[in-house]
Amino acid sequence: MAFYFMLLLRYREIPPDMKRLTTLLTISVILLFASCSQRNAEVEYFAFRSTETDFWGMMSPDGEVLVDGKFMFPPHYASQGVFLAQEDDGMYGFYTADKKLQRINDEHYVMAQPFRFDNYTAVCREGDTHFTIIDTRGREVASLPDSIVDIGLFSGDLAPFVIDDIVPRMGYIDSQGRVAIAPHYSFATNFLCGVALVEEITVGGSKLSVITPDGIVVYTFDNSWRPLATEYSDGLLPVIGTHGEIAFLDTHGKIAIAPSDKWRMCRPNNPATVPYTFKAGRAIFSDGFHYGLIDKKGRVVVPAQYLNIYLGEGGLFVAENKDHRWGCIDSDGNVVIPFEHLPGVIRRSITPHTIVMQNEAQRYRLVNHKGDVISKPFENYQIK
Repeated sequence: MAFYFMLLLRYREIPPDMKRLTTLLTISVILLFASCSQRNAEVEYFAFRSTETDFWGMMSPDGEVLVDGKFMFPPHYASQGVFLAQEDDGMYGFYTADKKLQRINDEHYVMAQPFRFDNYTAVCREGDTHFTIIDTRGREVASLPDSIVDIGLFSGDLAPFVIDDIVPRMGYIDSQGRVAIAPHYSFATNFLCGVALVEEITVGGSKLSVITPDGIVVYTFDNSWRPLATEYSDGLLPVIGTHGEIAFLDTHGKIAIAPSDKWRMCRPNNPATVPYTFKAGRAIFSDGFHYGLIDKKGRVVVPAQYLNIYLGEGGLFVAENKDHRWGCIDSDGNVVIPFEHLPGVIRRSITPHTIVMQNEAQRYRLVNHKGDVISKPFENYQIK
């Protein structure tokens, strides 16, 4: 989505020696699902490609097939009871995530955002030059002016938007199309956990702050700390100090987890290994060489003993041991799937109780936290 790539271009206030590494982390974090107790984007159904038709359908995390072989392109995962799918003609439409599987309206969209954190989203109809806000029933709630050239995801009834100007500016709009926070930022993220990160251009530089939905600044970053992610997760934001020390801020800008000599800055081995982003009360940390898990109080729950840990969507973590064998651990480090698999066999977790595994025939299947297969083999899968 263009909106998020614009955010990356604006995210530049990083100490020079950490800029390249932090950019890699930021890209990975943005592409993952944000997590917060305020509103969690639960995966209700995800896209899978049928071994029989080579087309895409939708499956629940417990292996129940909602529809098989209906779509040429992989749909977005279902959340809020609705999912977004690209039709054969390249246009987009929304479907109900139930056995009736019907379109929520008859509109065809050239651009659309999925319903991820809220019951509202922005779309652009065929032939229109402006965005429209709709709800999960497909009803038009508001028509936005042409001056709004891009809009992000709704969360907590607010979405960041970009206004066309000599220098594009960003603000926040509510689900009824009203400007809630005037567009005077050069950078603005989704409201998650009740706060967002924004950047303002100032004389001689810029100012990066944490704000509330009322636009009140609760914290402004100085040279002592810079964020390692663009959004809060589980109410915490990882930050890095001038000497490379890592800490976590709460939503009031206070240090919730103080720096420790137990964790170090590192380059992730793959996009799924994203250190210092919390999900389900756990974050991956690194001692500079290996990975482990910490809790929200900064306590080491799983020592740094793995070559890789995949950040899952719930309480399951796929990990690689020092013998380059893969298995699965829970949030306390207990082995739930033995470390006896080759690379690529075990994939990311979809929910706290379901992961994806690849069999000998290069087909995928869902496996629960006990290692039991709970689905028929399928050709491919996608969660986006």
